[in-house]
Amino acid sequence: MLSITADATRVEREFGLDARKSLLFSAIRLDSHPFVAPLIAETGTERLLLVRQQEQGNALSAGVPKDRMRFYAPWVTIDPRIVADTPAAESLADLVRELADGGPVALAADVVHAHQLALSGSVELVVADQDPTPVAAYEIDPADVLATFARWRGTGVRTARRLVADVPHLSGLAEEFTSGEDSRFSALRELAAERSLDSVLLAATPNFTEATGRAQPHGAVALWLDGPERLLVLLPEGAGELPGAPVGRYPSVGAAVRELASGTRTGIEEEWISVGLARELTREGAELVPVSAALGHWRDVRDHEDLAFQVVAARASVFAIEEALAWAERGLDAGRSFSELDVYAVYLDKIAEFRTAHEIPFGIEPYFTNLHSSNRMLFPGPPVDHPVDEETTCVQLDAGVRIVFDGVNVATSDMARSLPRTESAKEAYRFFFDVVREGIIGQLRPGAVCEDVHEGTLRYLAPHLERMVAIGMLGTDVDFDTEYRKRNVGHLMGKQESFANELRPGYKHVLQVGSYGAAEIPWRYGNAAIGTEDLWYIGRDRTYVLSKR
Repeated sequence: MLSITADATRVEREFGLDARKSLLFSAIRLDSHPFVAPLIAETGTERLLLVRQQEQGNALSAGVPKDRMRFYAPWVTIDPRIVADTPAAESLADLVRELADGGPVALAADVVHAHQLALSGSVELVVADQDPTPVAAYEIDPADVLATFARWRGTGVRTARRLVADVPHLSGLAEEFTSGEDSRFSALRELAAERSLDSVLLAATPNFTEATGRAQPHGAVALWLDGPERLLVLLPEGAGELPGAPVGRYPSVGAAVRELASGTRTGIEEEWISVGLARELTREGAELVPVSAALGHWRDVRDHEDLAFQVVAARASVFAIEEALAWAERGLDAGRSFSELDVYAVYLDKIAEFRTAHEIPFGIEPYFTNLHSSNRMLFPGPPVDHPVDEETTCVQLDAGVRIVFDGVNVATSDMARSLPRTESAKEAYRFFFDVVREGIIGQLRPGAVCEDVHEGTLRYLAPHLERMVAIGMLGTDVDFDTEYRKRNVGHLMGKQESFANELRPGYKHVLQVGSYGAAEIPWRYGNAAIGTEDLWYIGRDRTYVLSKR
């Protein structure tokens, strides 16, 4: 029987891979990293690591033998040579069916519930239960949560106003900062009403902190109850106490939800909770309703309420990224060599320098970092101890920071710059700034539809593709439009990079005044991995490029 587990300790022990440290998307997807984490598949004769192909370069760089991995979810690339020797199944479900070879599949209790949903009906599943963990319930007053965020936002507004006061292209932006508008609970009520939910279980960190205004203790989950509206935290016994009114103790999370909710329909984050917790809830009578994407949207569309923090994040990012690459360029021009980790160290120092120089009274921390040289790989990935020297053709630095109050993320950024070293890459990089700022952001206005922005970007690119071919930055062996329709040209930001609202085909969200996100053109071809990405905000009178110096 094929057996699958997500045990991160086993992954590190048996394959030498710390997914949260070495894999890029495990760092980016704060609300769904279990969904993109590698899995161990045991066939009886061998143990294999199942990995999304976008992490292929990272897994290999971490030392995982290629013959011990199987890949799924083909990585989108305009250079087919990158993945020519590495097959990838269309989906995890396809890969598991292949490995199972008609037999049953055993899922450990730690596998994310989304995988169970994807596999159900296509293979015979044997799903393990988890041991129940007793929990104590504490009730939190939503008014206290609103007051906490209002206090933080007041500090954010004062800080952001100082930052943009002397930036001409951001003139007028400060008028849109607010500290009093807060729709988190009214929007949560609307989400529940649309899906006829009696409760919503918030286990993913961005959703927990967004609902409670508190850092998430290990193993804690929030429970939002409809009719009458209540907000509780379920804390594992022995994990300490929380501010709030003690409500009771229960033998498990499932039992608490059964006792506390007024009905059975329970919204769950299928891309976060385990199959063990899902089974526990079901045994206690809960009717599970997946809402991972809906909660991502819940965060995305309220980002204007935290605009001041977004601006601080954007300004910190553009300073740190551009200064780090300028340092690298000066070093290369002087004939010096260093490593990707050295560039990363400068980047971190520049974040700290920005915070000190501007007297930022709250935390600015790394969110994710994609920093690699093209002669190491064209796959995206975190920095490693690889040389950057005269052989380096391009360095890409695509990264974000998070703004933190008392352990709670209130904003994130995501932008990219590159250091091209060949003439063709330099020409392409200059052009990609036009694409991002004119071809993508130039379309962003109230009423624009996400998928239409993607189509408009392809039209903008079309007249220039022949030039990209001429300078060696694109081949003629790929249908560019077909391939680029498989990926986005940007996304909203909802306390992380959004996977609920992207600028790509099939995404029909309508942008409004207050929409905030990133626009990007990643271009990995031949000997250059170029990233060009800017943060934007649709204001009342115009659209701003927040990450322009």
